[in-house]
Amino acid sequence: MPPPASSDLVLPAPITQAVTRSDTGSGFTCEHEALNRFFRESARQNQERDISRTWVLRRTASDDPALPLVLGYYTVSLTTLKRETLPPDLSKRLPHYPLPAVLIARLARDSRVRGRGHGEDLLGDAHLRALTINAQSGAVAVIVDAKDAHARDFYKRFGYEPLLAESEPPTSPWPLRLFLPMAEIRAAYSEAS
Repeated sequence: MPPPASSDLVLPAPITQAVTRSDTGSGFTCEHEALNRFFRESARQNQERDISRTWVLRRTASDDPALPLVLGYYTVSLTTLKRETLPPDLSKRLPHYPLPAVLIARLARDSRVRGRGHGEDLLGDAHLRALTINAQSGAVAVIVDAKDAHARDFYKRFGYEPLLAESEPPTSPWPLRLFLPMAEIRAAYSEAS
């Protein structure tokens, strides 16, 4: 029996909120200066211009007040991918035109809360939002752009696989662009509910 469609799932509430001006000035700091700069200088502006959406995980009233206000964030937008970039077992069932996907363009947690599971929480929340997008418009996968090998390994722990390069030879993997089929995300949430 196939898993239920995204619109049939009862999903938990997201744990993040839309980025605000006070979030971007809160002193968020992770290990990648490019991610810090994007959060400070572009996250809110891109949201206002409808380029992307940035969602923040904020410290709650029950958290230690010494923790940073923003524990982490992620940014999502829409993208397309070519059928040829997917492994043959997936691509053979798909049409030959650009396929819709959800892109997690950035995901970062504050370096002061490293090892507390906030990265995993943010990824789970991004998956919830991807399922909501899928229910409204359709998307075959979630794509991530990992910043480095450490980030790539993080995503691989959750089932992400490298996309295949668009140039010859077609089987060489892109090192830091990965995907997870929407069907796998949907199945994981249908099993959990």
